[in-house]
Amino acid sequence: MRFWTIGIICCLMVSCGYSQKEGEQETITVTGKLVRVVAIGGETTGWAVKLDSPLEVEGKKLSRIEVDAGDKREKISELENKHVQVTGTLEKRRGVERGEYWVIAAQEIQEVKN
Repeated sequence: MRFWTIGIICCLMVSCGYSQKEGEQETITVTGKLVRVVAIGGETTGWAVKLDSPLEVEGKKLSRIEVDAGDKREKISELENKHVQVTGTLEKRRGVERGEYWVIAAQEIQEVKN
């Protein structure tokens, strides 16, 4: 019986560790033009913001960042090619074709007037 209890506890500890992302998640806000993107192998969220000004992340300057709309998929399609403000957490993702790339997991997306 103890063996099963220890096994269950270990499984719970491992699953909790996997649910956390690597490092601290930072909430950021970016502005720019929302555009559709396509990548070979489908390694993309389908959306990106062409940033008004470059964003520096881990020493790299990004001119655009992909957007994971999550539950806001319907809203995001209405904002295509518009100037938007996106607030969310910055995440590093990894793909087979692309390697590591940055994504903002959107908590809020709204159109902003210039």
